[in-house]
Amino acid sequence: MIMDDKDDARARIHHATEEAAHSAAADKAKGLVKETVGKAKEKIGAAIGDHELEAKGTAQRIEGKKDRLKGEIKDKIEDVKEHIEAGAAVLKEKIDEARGKK
Repeated sequence: MIMDDKDDARARIHHATEEAAHSAAADKAKGLVKETVGKAKEKIGAAIGDHELEAKGTAQRIEGKKDRLKGEIKDKIEDVKEHIEAGAAVLKEKIDEARGKK
């Protein structure tokens, strides 16, 4: 029995870790870092005439923007899910009230 509890706890921790790694906040933070580093590489590359570094910086900045926007979209989806759940709960209450009045 103790082993099952440990396995269950490990599974829950693993699930929570995976969820956090793929969360909107993680995507936004990762994207912001990539954007910032990419911008720095772009500016340094332009300043020293290293077109390859500048191009790599542009690519990294764009990838960072993609990750950041992905995180923002996840946030919006979560907001919509919460609104739908709240609306469904209100609707259920109204249906229950109507059934109780019959």
